[in-house]
Order: sequence, then C-alpha cells, then structure tokens
Amino acid sequence: VFMGNLYESKLMKKLQGFGERIAGNKVFSSISNGMMICMGLILAGSVCQIIATVPTIFQWFTTESTIYKTLMVPYNMTMGIVSLVIVFSIAYNYSKMLGMKPLVNGSNAMILFLMVAAPAKTVLLSDNTTDFTGLDTTALGGAGIFTAVLVGILSVKLTHFFEKRHITIKMPEVVPQFLQDSFSTLIPLIVNIILWHGLNTLVVKVFTVNLPIAVNALLSMPLKALTSAPGMIVIVFIALLLWTFGIHGTMVVYIAIMPTLIQFVTNNAALVAEGRPAVFAPIALFGALACCGGTGNVLPLVVMGLRSKSEQLKAISKAGIIPAIFNISEPVMFGFPIMYNPIMAIPFILAPIITMIILWGGYAVGFFKPGYVLIMSAMPIGVNEFLSAMSWQNIFIPVVGFIVGFIVFTPFFKAYERQLIKKEAAMKAAENTEEGI
Repeated sequence: VFMGNLYESKLMKKLQGFGERIAGNKVFSSISNGMMICMGLILAGSVCQIIATVPTIFQWFTTESTIYKTLMVPYNMTMGIVSLVIVFSIAYNYSKMLGMKPLVNGSNAMILFLMVAAPAKTVLLSDNTTDFTGLDTTALGGAGIFTAVLVGILSVKLTHFFEKRHITIKMPEVVPQFLQDSFSTLIPLIVNIILWHGLNTLVVKVFTVNLPIAVNALLSMPLKALTSAPGMIVIVFIALLLWTFGIHGTMVVYIAIMPTLIQFVTNNAALVAEGRPAVFAPIALFGALACCGGTGNVLPLVVMGLRSKSEQLKAISKAGIIPAIFNISEPVMFGFPIMYNPIMAIPFILAPIITMIILWGGYAVGFFKPGYVLIMSAMPIGVNEFLSAMSWQNIFIPVVGFIVGFIVFTPFFKAYERQLIKKEAAMKAAENTEEGI
C-alpha cells in the first residue's frame, strides 16, 4: 500500500514531469544520448575487466604479472578511453540537434579534449639517449567524464555562436562539401583551441596537473576531514550525487579518503598479526557505496529491469546483469541511464546511504567484522567483503544492500518504467504510421 501510494504521489508525478522536461532539453538529451552510445564499449570493457580480474582471486597470477597486464589491454582501450568516446558522441548529438555539422564538430571536440586531458609529451628514457613521445591516458577513462561533457557541449555552443553570426570562412560552391564543412568551422576551432589549451596551460602551471585531474582534486579537498560516521555519510552522498552529474564521484572522494582507508587497513593488519581483533573505524562504512552491483548498489535495479515491460530497460538489464554481479555498475549507469536522470538519481543516492546506516549498526553490535586485508580491484558480490575480513558474517553485507536497494528503487523504477513505455509506444506508433504511408 505504501509503495502504491508513493508511486502515485505528487512527488512522483512531479519527478516524471521534470524527467520529461530534462529529456526534451537539447543539452541534457545530447549528454544522455552520447553516453548511451558508449554502452557497447562500456560492456566490452566490463567483460574484459572480469576476465582479467577473476584469475587473481584464485591467485593463478598477480596484478603485477605479464599475463594480467596483457589481459587488461582490451579494458584499457575500451573503458580506459571511454571519456574520449563520450566527448565525440555528445558533440555529435548536440550538433545534430542544433542543425550543425555533427561529424566535424564531434571530431573537433575530441581533439580539444585530448589537448586538455592527454596532451602529447616528450620524455627522455632511462638510457638518456632516446626521446619518447606519448599520451598520458590517466584522464581518458572515468576521471575525465565530467570534463568530456563540458568540452563536448561548450565547444559546440561556441561554434554555433560563430555560425549564427556568420563568422566563418566561406568557400565557393564548386569546392566539395566536405572541404566546405571543414573550412566553415576553422575560425571557431581556432578560438576553441586558444580557450581550452589556454585554460589547461593555466591549470597545469597553478596545480601541476591537467584540467580533468585538477577538477577531481579540487572537488575532493573539502572531503578530507569527513572521516567520522556522519562524515562518511556525507562523503558517500557527495560521491553518488557527483555520479548523477557525470562526474566519477567514487574517484573524487577516494582521492580524499585513500590515506585514511589505507591506514585503517594496515593498522588492523598489524593488530591481527599480533593476535588481537581488528578494530572498527567509520572509514569501513565506505564499502556500502558499492557492495551490491557496483556504485549505487544497482543489482536489484537490474533484477527489476529483467522483468520490465520497457524494451530499453530489459535490454540494458540483460547486458548489465553479469557486470553487476561483479560489482561493475557502468552499463546500468550509462544505459538506463542514471546520469542526468532525476527519477533514478534519488533512489541511486538514497539506497547506499540507508544501507550504510544499517551496516553501521551491524558493526556496532559486532556482527559485521572490520577489514584488515586491502583489496584494490573489483570482485564478485560478497567476495571483497569476505576476503577483506576473512569473516563469513560479512557476506551478508551485500544481502543488506540488495534488500534495501530493492525496496528503495521499486517505486522510482515503476515511475520511470511507465515513462519509457509511453515513449516506446509513441515511437512504434510513429513507425507504423510511416510504414502505412
């Protein structure tokens, strides 16, 4: 009854209306469509990560071995450069909506993003005789998503500004169309290069890191002091909120809490080595962020999606179920999507926080055990929790995450599902009408 009332409440109806307005906005629609285009790349990267990581669980080889590094190459060249694909896709979609040249603007945005995220550098190798020029790919993965969104939208907006005012190079009609398109964007491209390269150069001079890394570092600075239990709730809230805006929130907050987390684990490792029990600290609650399906605990959402009447949700859930079992949430994050989706953003934030509060109580009464083994890679559901503390009780941490997530996601999922079903029905009706004509 409660769920039914919540589903039909004014809040849900307002959220649906807000979601529809967001979907109709050219900027947000371009971002959403651009990210969804990357679904195949993200899914392939997730599968490659699983293939590379599973053998390390059974200690067949280590993450330092040549085999592991070889298996990780497909991941590094898919998920590892996903921001580069996103910036092209967003600029391409936004250009189409504005009636501009999508291929040219998409390519230009990709080059601009490379300038700020991975500018070519020449370094002297250890033999002191050989120069090597390469790209630093650190910011081409999840760390660069927010900057990719900014570059994709703002570079096209600036180009559109110039085109509307006819500040372009015009070629004679006899010149092939592809050359006309290239030259017509030359002036706004040069202005964009000056703007983005200049901004990145300034950031590097001031912060010694490029623009995407600086953005993440600046966002993480205020979080360093929040290591109490209430503070951890704030940190997780911020991480999840950032994710809904296309910022890799987990990475942002991890920069801030990593020293505290490592100290917590190493201190407990020393206690266990001395024959004493590990001690709880609030930093342990950070695990609630991604204990059941990856960031946001999206496994219950995927399970619901498998039975959905929406073709989009059902297809994404089928593709995302295996990654979710391995605590990889990107297929759902980009596919449903959760980013820039106000209906799904609320439960995405609420579910892990409620889970965290329940886990806090479980640690307080001594049921759940603090970790003393530092595990830095993605693991199947329950494996990380068990191995980090060598405690069977901790296997129930993702169980709590699933139950809470299922309860919290259900009414919002139903509201979003109904919205998509209406949209899909309208598209089918339009297709049938065109076929009839």
